[in-house]
Amino acid sequence: MREWFVLMLLISIPLAGIVSADDESDPLSDAGINIVAMRNDSLDKNQDGVTDAIRVVIVLNSTSGQANLRLNLIGEHSGFTVFEEMLMSFENQENASLTYDSWATGEHDLTLEISDGEGRLLKSIDIGLFDLSPSLAIPHVDLQLVGSEIMQTGDSCEIKRNFVDETGPRWGYAGTRSITGTPFTVLDSEDVLDCSNWPAGVYDVEETYQNGLGQTAIDTMQLLIVNRPPPSFSIEVTGSDELVGSPCTIEHVAAASENHQDFEKSWDITPAIAPIGNTSKIDCSNWASGVYKILLTVTNDEEIRTTDGEMLIRIPSEDSNIPDDQSPVLSNGEDTEASKSGIWGILLLSFVCGLAVFLIMVRSPIDDEIGLASISSPIEPDAEGLPTHLDESGILWRKHEDESLDWWDTSTMSWKRW
Repeated sequence: MREWFVLMLLISIPLAGIVSADDESDPLSDAGINIVAMRNDSLDKNQDGVTDAIRVVIVLNSTSGQANLRLNLIGEHSGFTVFEEMLMSFENQENASLTYDSWATGEHDLTLEISDGEGRLLKSIDIGLFDLSPSLAIPHVDLQLVGSEIMQTGDSCEIKRNFVDETGPRWGYAGTRSITGTPFTVLDSEDVLDCSNWPAGVYDVEETYQNGLGQTAIDTMQLLIVNRPPPSFSIEVTGSDELVGSPCTIEHVAAASENHQDFEKSWDITPAIAPIGNTSKIDCSNWASGVYKILLTVTNDEEIRTTDGEMLIRIPSEDSNIPDDQSPVLSNGEDTEASKSGIWGILLLSFVCGLAVFLIMVRSPIDDEIGLASISSPIEPDAEGLPTHLDESGILWRKHEDESLDWWDTSTMSWKRW
């Protein structure tokens, strides 16, 4: 029995040696590659006194001629894995250096993997666990307003979108940017937003960013835009109470602090004349005599409008060469030519007046008193010393010193304010 046990022990010794040799086989050595030396260095790349990067240096030797290798420095942190890759092709001996830049504060577990040209893993080396601060710029967004926090519609306004992320794109984890609170759609490529054309309102603008590494950045700002006040302007009239044909202009004049060059100007003139376009100045020198009511409506870019009005009086011209068909011209005195129709009209009027006098004379004394009372009542209205004008419609006007106008109401035989 003892002899059998010794025999079995002698047979098991070489078998154990074979199994041990298989377990200790090294794919890197089998490929003819040996690690001559390796070290890692702690770096402070941003010079803030805290380690933020690890540099791994390795020296390799090839005993089988040309060697093609792939080196991967792998970093793991908070469940995310990133890679630094390097390709090597050499004969005899070569060294390689790979640097891992920290992308977040905390512990980073580093591993170096060496693979052949076809991607087969030859060796995995545990570099260690390192407590690092960020070496790269973490995601950051900043909304910067160029303008006032409270502005009027149409004011110059810009929002600059400052953005940086060195970590996500570096490792292939680029994220997405989104902005809310704007009245119009904003593209990621728009680094500057034009808010000068935004309607009035309160805007809470917020931009967010998140990359594939779980890093986020948020910035908010509030912007208040109020409606611009209605356009302020006056109407300047020159040539009122002047003769037809004399210089006459009607002009829109914006307030000193406003610019109405691009605003819409709509004129409404009574009695109507030829259509007037979007203009700031009108030539009224050849308008027919009469009283004109002038209304002007100015509308700004935000569709806010203001209406103002003025009166214009044009007096018939003394120059008979200037046509004024809509109202009578001034008398030419002795130079006026008499026509036969005018003479017959005078004779007819004389006959009518004579007949009326005859009828009055034969009336009763009471009728005479009533008739005398009616004859003694004034026929022409008393203008009280103010200048008067009879327009083409037969309406009599008088003008006060403050430029206001009255018209004579024949039904009530009294002056009415215009």
